[in-house]
Amino acid sequence: MSDRTVVVFDFDLTLTRWETASRFFKGLLRRQPWRLAVVVLALPVLVPLWVVPQTRRRPIRFAVWMATFGRSRQALAALAVAHANAVFAGWDPVFLAPGVQRLRHHLAQGDEVVIATGCWEPLARALLEREGLQHVPLVASTLRPFLGGWISERHCLGENKIPMLTERGYPPPWRIAYTDHRADLPLLRNSEQWYLVSPGEKCLRLIEQTMMTKARIVPWRNA
Repeated sequence: MSDRTVVVFDFDLTLTRWETASRFFKGLLRRQPWRLAVVVLALPVLVPLWVVPQTRRRPIRFAVWMATFGRSRQALAALAVAHANAVFAGWDPVFLAPGVQRLRHHLAQGDEVVIATGCWEPLARALLEREGLQHVPLVASTLRPFLGGWISERHCLGENKIPMLTERGYPPPWRIAYTDHRADLPLLRNSEQWYLVSPGEKCLRLIEQTMMTKARIVPWRNA
C-alpha cells in the first residue's frame, strides 16, 4: 500500500454534466455548415465503420479531423477558451456541484487529487479554470496534426490512463478513484477504493461482475 493518498477523478459525467469534448467538436462543425456537410456526405462510409467495434473510433476521428481542418493549434486553443466562456455564460451549470464539493473536500484533507480524462487537454483546462480548479493536476488527451487537421495523439481513456498517470508522477496503486464509465475498469482495478457516479444499469452490472464486489455509488447526476 502506498503512503501517498492519491485520489483520481474522471472528468466527463463524473465532474461535468455532459461529454465536454463531444459538445465542443460538434459545435465547431456547426459553426461552419460546410464542415458538417462533409461529414454528412461521408455517412455511407462512416456508418458501417461505427457498427463494427474494432473500427468504431474511426468515424469519431474523421469528425474531429473535419472540425479542426485548417485550424492552427493556437486557433483551436482560442476556440476552446471561447467555448468555455460561452457554456459558463449559459443557464445550465457545467459542473456537478456534489462532485466538485467532494473534490474540494479531498483537497482540504490534504489528499493529492488528479483528474484523468479523455477530454482534449486545452478544453479541459479552460473549463477547470472557469470553475476555479485550475490548480488541480490534469492528465488529458492530446491531438497531433494530420493532413491539415488534427487527430488523436494520446487518448487518456481506459488502459491508457495508467501509463499517462504514471508518467505524470501518479503511479498505481491509487487510494481512491471516481468514475462514471466501464472504460475505467483498469483504473478501478488499481485503486484501493472506488466510486461509481450515477451509473447506468448495464455499466453497474458489468463493473460489479468484473470487480466481484458491490459498487459504492455516488448519485451526483441525480442530485
